[in-house]
Amino acid sequence: MAATQSVRYQEQVESAAAAGSELALKMAQAGNFNQLELTREQAFHADAIVQLARSRQQAVAAREQLIRLLGLSRAQSGFQLPQQLPELPDARPSLQDAETQAMSQRLDIAAAKLEVDGLQATLGLNRATRFINVMELAYLHNSEPGASRETGYQVSLEIPLFDWGSARVAKSEAIYMQAAHRLAAAATDAQSQVRASYQNYLTAYDLARHYRDQVLPLRKRISDEYLLRYNGMLSSVFELLADAREQANAVNATIDASRDFWIADNEMQLALGGP
Repeated sequence: MAATQSVRYQEQVESAAAAGSELALKMAQAGNFNQLELTREQAFHADAIVQLARSRQQAVAAREQLIRLLGLSRAQSGFQLPQQLPELPDARPSLQDAETQAMSQRLDIAAAKLEVDGLQATLGLNRATRFINVMELAYLHNSEPGASRETGYQVSLEIPLFDWGSARVAKSEAIYMQAAHRLAAAATDAQSQVRASYQNYLTAYDLARHYRDQVLPLRKRISDEYLLRYNGMLSSVFELLADAREQANAVNATIDASRDFWIADNEMQLALGGP
């Protein structure tokens, strides 16, 4: 969607560049434009043609990648996508309970928990003496020698411990505790992935909003000022075209930032295990 959006905007840039190049040529033929300025406008048009071709190629490649990911046949590949990316959320998202949410939703955590539960029946364990939080096995609490213990998010994922009795069941205890530690490792990995993806998510959101709320409005104000000066015969049409080049960079960067946010949002949902 972002690639297609970029193509549409690049088509407008190329059209404006073509008009500027044609006007510059006519003015040069009339003796009102020097060769340096003419060449500059022609070079901009030539570059715009290249950028448009690249944008179209990237849009085709992105669509084909999507078709492959969806596993669609040639007959199914004629689907239509929305014309542009969704709007950003109104407020900066807050997911303080993200790690707890991941504990309840992720399939890898659920699979490791099922392994622990299954061993209770397989090993004939039925006399639970207490419950422990496997996050303590994974060093949830950060500590340093001689310093007080620091606790971050209080995430709980409890399993029972049993009265193992004689040494006869030592093997059963080892098997069960191995599964408990695998569950703890899966939970630790999940927490780390959630923290990393959430930070990426927030950074991408802040950048996308910055482009939308700061960069683009400033570029528009500059363009409006150029237009006022042009209408007052204080600047030329070529100054308007020069500003359009700068505006094109800002618009493309805004599209890319919005795309990056929605990709980060998708990665965040994967880290959480989905809704």
